[in-house]
Amino acid sequence: MGVPYVVIADDLTGSNDTGIQFLKAGYSASVIFDPAVLPTMDHNVVAVIDTESRNIPAAMAAARLEEVAKYLSPWKRKSVIYKKVDSTLRGNIAAEVAVLHVALNLPVIAFAPAYPKNKRTVKDGLLLLDGVPVAETEMGRDPRKPVPTSSLAEILRGEGSTAVRHIALPEIRELRIPKIVKEMGGKGAFSFDTEHDHDLQLIVDGLTQVLPPQDILWVGSAGMAEALVAPPRPFLLVVGSVSPKSALQARCVLAQGAASPLLMDVAAWLPNPTAEEDRLTAGAVELLRTGRNVLIASALEEEQLNAGRSGRASEAVSLSLAAVVARVLDAVRVGGLFLTGGEVAVGVARALHAEGTALVDEVEPGIPLVRLLGGKFPGMPVVTKAGGFGEAETMVHCLAALSETRWCRRPLRRCFPKTPFRPL
Repeated sequence: MGVPYVVIADDLTGSNDTGIQFLKAGYSASVIFDPAVLPTMDHNVVAVIDTESRNIPAAMAAARLEEVAKYLSPWKRKSVIYKKVDSTLRGNIAAEVAVLHVALNLPVIAFAPAYPKNKRTVKDGLLLLDGVPVAETEMGRDPRKPVPTSSLAEILRGEGSTAVRHIALPEIRELRIPKIVKEMGGKGAFSFDTEHDHDLQLIVDGLTQVLPPQDILWVGSAGMAEALVAPPRPFLLVVGSVSPKSALQARCVLAQGAASPLLMDVAAWLPNPTAEEDRLTAGAVELLRTGRNVLIASALEEEQLNAGRSGRASEAVSLSLAAVVARVLDAVRVGGLFLTGGEVAVGVARALHAEGTALVDEVEPGIPLVRLLGGKFPGMPVVTKAGGFGEAETMVHCLAALSETRWCRRPLRRCFPKTPFRPL
């Protein structure tokens, strides 16, 4: 088994600032100077290879990358390969990417060097440094490696003939990346506009809807590396219990502004469950994509609680909520789930094809934090709570526990055969 990620950077500071993004995401990371060390590294460690090739002639840089590539071949399409480049486009980007592309033969090159939090953005295909095209700044006058152009496409092409499909900001925010990549046959070189950090997450999400990350040569600064491994946010909370205590806890979360509410209209659901599920799904996806936590509840007030206690409705409502959760997670990535109500919890586990759960911690007495085993979202952190458990602030505490939990990107070890989860 190979290391989970291999980063190739052209200087030590870039190696360190990119490696730290993986460290923040819960990985161990080491910077190495000799690629021959790579086969000996522990499979849980992110390997960051410093080639010190930024300021040397392009031909020499290409030769160094060819040497590195010899050690990367065994990890091709097993590990995620990340070519770290300078966020102001200095260095031998075209030459180094070309070597890796030929050696690894990955179908897609994703070029997104922006680092918005450090005022490196891309607009209309031009990299801007604090709003100014980078080639017109001091970077264009760098005494060792002046940046010749602000155009991402021209930088990536270099002196070659690589065709680059630039994806503009409206296309990114309209979630058209999967369609564009598919129209290109699932292969090619792509560059991206980027205004905010969230745009980098949309780029990563869009590409990985079409291809596994191991099939992409990622080319970017520490910014896209952070998006690639950052724990997905936000969180989805589902209150399927008709317990007054759960309703109180949900109101406490909402009163603190910790989540945006979506209330199931049980009266509308009874004659037409599908339409109400469609409404809840669309509403949750829209809110989650803005980065807000979302709380879906079947009842929050006394009259709603009384209506929800109907034997006819209770179990069916729980199954309906579970179906909504599954549909939402198919459309948008979340950092974890909070589920209250036993029927909702088991319904969600079944809808996500989980094989079981790995116990992680106890948030409060009787309220466990677990990770899903197997299924569509292995490793996803989940807090489950019986309806009547806890105090007013309990749901707030559970949300805090989820926020402190990293989504494990590596599959959890199975302790039993791979079979669908069938609760007793």
